[in-house]
Amino acid sequence: MLQTATADRSELARVETSAHALLEVVTELAAVMDEENRLLAAGFPAGLVATSDRKGELTAEYADLWDQVRAEAAQALAADPDFVRTLTQAVGDLRLVANENLARLEAAMTASRRRVEAALAALHEDAAEGRTYGADGEMMLAHFPSAGTNFHA
Repeated sequence: MLQTATADRSELARVETSAHALLEVVTELAAVMDEENRLLAAGFPAGLVATSDRKGELTAEYADLWDQVRAEAAQALAADPDFVRTLTQAVGDLRLVANENLARLEAAMTASRRRVEAALAALHEDAAEGRTYGADGEMMLAHFPSAGTNFHA
């Protein structure tokens, strides 16, 4: 019986440790996404925002910790309702920041796609106007203004 009580306390301590680690990760992940949202709102292209790697690491850590805590969280954390409220609020805040982050990333990707499409359209338009060099590599004189017949050197 004593071993069972000790095992239960050990399991409770493990879940509490994981829950506190989860709160830290949720808080940091929300801060990273908030920073990314500020950069995206300032017009930085999504590919140039340096928060992506850290966001990926924290997201993976969040998933691992959530799996550890989820099954036994209700029983283990019932003794500390203040912590449960804090964790619940932090997860709610993370959801809000994540929704904003998703919308800003989609907008940044759309803007990047439009820039690429505009650049490609300009290249196609330029190519349609003709080339300065022919297929043989020689300059095509038709593209240069005529000096006329009254030219003196």
